Amino acid sequence: MPFQPTFAAELNQLAGTQVEVAFDNTITEGVISFANGGVLGLVQMTGGYTPTNQVTFIATTAIDFVRLLNV
Repeated sequence: MPFQPTFAAELNQLAGTQVEVAFDNTITEGVISFANGGVLGLVQMTGGYTPTNQVTFIATTAIDFVRLLNV
């Protein structure tokens, strides 16, 4: 079984889970929104006086690791 479809399917099952994702030289934290078509949608909460949600799109081929938080 090919790795990429299996990885995306596993990430998609974790939708709504808070994770830490490492890619390139970046580690980012957020909640998985979706994983489909080779893309991971990660919702990040930005701080400040007016907190907002920001969606980051990450190619699944660029992901080095995913760490589950609060599981």
